[in-house]
Amino acid sequence: MQVHDPTTSKQADDELGVREEPLDAANQSLADALRASFRILKGIMLLLVLLYLVSNVRRIESHEQALLLRLGDLAPGVHEAGLVWAFPFPIDEIVPLPTMKSNDLTVDSHTFKRRPEEIGKPLSFISPRSGGLHPIRDGALLASDGGLVHVRWKVTYKIDDVRSYVSNIVSDKLEAAEDLIQTMVETIGIHVASEMTAEEIIRTRVDRVQSQMIRRVNARLAELNSGLSVKRIEMFEPTPPLAVRDAFDNTQRAENLKQKKIRDAEQARTKTLNEAAGAAYTRLISLLDEIERLERADTETSSAAARQRLESARAELSRTLEHDVEGQAGRMIKDAGSYLSVVVGQMQGDVEEYRTLLPEYRRNPAMLIGRLWEETREEILNYSGVTKIFRPPGVEIRIKIPFDPRQAKTTERERLAEQEFDPSKLRPKRYVPVGWEHE
Repeated sequence: MQVHDPTTSKQADDELGVREEPLDAANQSLADALRASFRILKGIMLLLVLLYLVSNVRRIESHEQALLLRLGDLAPGVHEAGLVWAFPFPIDEIVPLPTMKSNDLTVDSHTFKRRPEEIGKPLSFISPRSGGLHPIRDGALLASDGGLVHVRWKVTYKIDDVRSYVSNIVSDKLEAAEDLIQTMVETIGIHVASEMTAEEIIRTRVDRVQSQMIRRVNARLAELNSGLSVKRIEMFEPTPPLAVRDAFDNTQRAENLKQKKIRDAEQARTKTLNEAAGAAYTRLISLLDEIERLERADTETSSAAARQRLESARAELSRTLEHDVEGQAGRMIKDAGSYLSVVVGQMQGDVEEYRTLLPEYRRNPAMLIGRLWEETREEILNYSGVTKIFRPPGVEIRIKIPFDPRQAKTTERERLAEQEFDPSKLRPKRYVPVGWEHE
């Protein structure tokens, strides 16, 4: 549609000498409306141009960093949190990525497929599969001993270098990072499992499995210069195939019982050794092992230094027994030392008594023997454990000796009282003869 411009027509008419008549009111109103419409249209177009110019302004959150792609190429610099302006698309493109927070990824490729009603339930509530494992639906790891292990992985990763990630992974989304890490976990998990037994993967070396996974996955990500790093890989719900889980658990219970008995035995051993020798028992065991090792060597062919070490170890053992040992052994050693002192003192007293009585015996043997016998008989008759019976001369007495409960009680009380060691009351159980013939 052609629009009539009154100004242009008027100029043309003036040049041609034509004089235009004034417009009537209706035409004048139409001309004014058209002029206002053109002004509004120009304003709208100007506003649209301004909106287009600011259409690529984006707010970057505190946990994000952003890169700028200009005509498809990566522009220098990394934009931190705040407002970022760029030329409108398709000239510039802002790529924000969550680099300031960790992201979680669950990998279920190495476990069995759960039924809908089994999702979220503990393993103990999941019944074994009839017909075994399905090679397409169910996953597992093959251990070094030939056992199968079901494992779920929970991976925590982070973008450390946003430029490397965008340049080498060629993606502005996290899906590419998750696909890459999942592939690595699946592949590296197979290699790690092949180096350990099923028992080690499930129970005894869980920490080593996780540390190996973290180390190897990060090494591979660094080789690719991906800008990604794995902060934690947690292995949860490791289990053997459901069909053999009960047998595996029974074996583990037996192993746990065995380990408990071993710990109990070690605790009892430590308690017994502490009671026997106190804190010095470790030193005693070390010295005894060293002496045994040195004695097994041929002393004739061994060097003088080896023989010197043997003598030194024996001397150290004696010193430790004498000064450092506590507990029952320490008390026995101290009691033996006290007993030795008592025996030596008694023997020295016997020697002195013998030397005192010898001149009297040489002067009058019968009188000395009679006096000693009287003293011995008096000592015997005064002993509390001897029952005395008087027999008049010429009278025959037949004695029937029954069991005396009172004497038994007395004897038992004396026995219990003597359990507390008193070196001053000790007497040698074996008589050691002393005399000139034994000097």
